[in-house]
Amino acid sequence: MATKEMEETIKIEKPSKNRKKESVPEGEAGQEKSAALSYNMVTKSLTFHGENYEILPIFLAVRDLYASLPFFKELQYCTERLEQDPQDATALFQKAVLMYKARRFETALQLTSQVLKIAPEDHRVWYNRGVILSELGRLEEALAAYDRTIELEPTFEVAWDNKGVVLARLGRFEEALETYEEILLKYPGYAEAWAGKGSILSALGREEEAFEAYSTALRIRPTYLEALTSAGSLLSRLHRFEEALKIYDKALELAPTEPRFWAARGFVLSEIGKHDEALQNCNQALELKPGFIPALETKVKILSEIQRQKVCSSQ
Repeated sequence: MATKEMEETIKIEKPSKNRKKESVPEGEAGQEKSAALSYNMVTKSLTFHGENYEILPIFLAVRDLYASLPFFKELQYCTERLEQDPQDATALFQKAVLMYKARRFETALQLTSQVLKIAPEDHRVWYNRGVILSELGRLEEALAAYDRTIELEPTFEVAWDNKGVVLARLGRFEEALETYEEILLKYPGYAEAWAGKGSILSALGREEEAFEAYSTALRIRPTYLEALTSAGSLLSRLHRFEEALKIYDKALELAPTEPRFWAARGFVLSEIGKHDEALQNCNQALELKPGFIPALETKVKILSEIQRQKVCSSQ
């Protein structure tokens, strides 16, 4: 059981009932307490009763423990199944997913390795391994995991999409574009792939083609917020502000409490000289998310422009 293992691991030394408490002179009591616990700023280690502890591992262990707490019951269920059968691939896989959700990526990765020893041709495990490796920044390995996923299950659309994302992160944009075009030949109604293709085309400086790709994604799924975000940003860069404004209006209909849309709308309004409305939009973003940097930057820009105009008009 998970609880039993924790109890066995954490050993607390208890004073013996027969052991006499050593007396400490009153004047030296503070010294004794200070000597029992000290922190070394250079080595970043804690000394407690002569034992040294590195702070970072302790912090990481506590962080991982708290991150796992929301999934305690599910983890306990997996542990119980694995106690009965250590080769239970389903329980190992579920535990790997839970560890990923708890952001314990190294543990999740180790668990996928165990599952693959039992079920080496399960495309779901390879896919999850790719996701974990990507989170860890091990992009070449993630790419290999996605390739293996596609080899085992060519119709698994999301693996193609993630492969394109990883290739883009590696700066291999032409290969990423080929990946998206290949999947769109098979699944022309896959909105995520159209949006991914748009991002690659935008990175390659092919803005008009990128906008058409985003538009296709939105024709397939009009409520696709990420495609709306990308299309609005691209139109802003192209100085097509009125079109960008319509995009952000649509986005805010779908997600009225999303601060990034209010901030983006504020920026567009500031570019076409509607400073009062732009300020209102930035303030709305900051009310939803205090300290939101894009809103703050746009607000400072607007206030500076208003001040400049006042100075000019007074001269």
